[in-house]
Amino acid sequence: MEKLFVPKKRSHKGENGRLLIIGGSRQYHGAPVLSLLAARRFVDLAYFYPGDKDRNLMNAVKRVPEVIVVRGLGNLAKMDCVLFGVGLGRARFSLVRLRKAKKLVIDGDGLKRVRGRIPKNAILTPHEGEFRMLFGMHGTRANVRAMAAKHRCIILKKGPEDIISDGRRTVINKIHNQGMTKGGTGDVLSGLVAALACKNGSFTAAIAGARINGHAGNMLKKSYGYNFSASDLANRLAESCEKLYGK
Repeated sequence: MEKLFVPKKRSHKGENGRLLIIGGSRQYHGAPVLSLLAARRFVDLAYFYPGDKDRNLMNAVKRVPEVIVVRGLGNLAKMDCVLFGVGLGRARFSLVRLRKAKKLVIDGDGLKRVRGRIPKNAILTPHEGEFRMLFGMHGTRANVRAMAAKHRCIILKKGPEDIISDGRRTVINKIHNQGMTKGGTGDVLSGLVAALACKNGSFTAAIAGARINGHAGNMLKKSYGYNFSASDLANRLAESCEKLYGK
């Protein structure tokens, strides 16, 4: 199993991951909150830029004490990774504003915005329906690999088995259970992948994120059966990571 980044002993705040999440809207408040809950233990600093300037959205996000809300994207180039699209809904956002992002993870409503113009080297996290929307074909192993190669990106196609490919290598993740079909679990996964991508290679982050997320779901299943929520999942990720990747 690939190794994950470990902070240096003499490192300082900000050197071990700066993540910016862009998303949320008048319709969807919970998605970015779940992504932030997933990411907060894996980065030094978690920033949020709202898709809509909506009071209910901001109140929801501010309940996560670690989050830093930003009013503009002037510091985009200083972020190690940007997660774009969770809960974006119909909020207006120009993709041109993402050009300075070092790394980009695209999920949820963000996938609709990049159809036909997928940024090179981005990590895409579609489920089956979103994969068909993006590429007009089923998300088989061969098709996931072919589309990752064609668009020079990394695809983490979510499903009963996760298919992860960079166009050359393809990895299958079967670590999860049917309790993870609940709404919000994809937002948890994208938040985790984006956090890991801050200080790990993008392909490694996608694989590790899928495994850690799935293993957390399996731990919850042992305690609650299939009766767990997306926020439960987010709160077990650090323990899951330690069990899978800890020394």
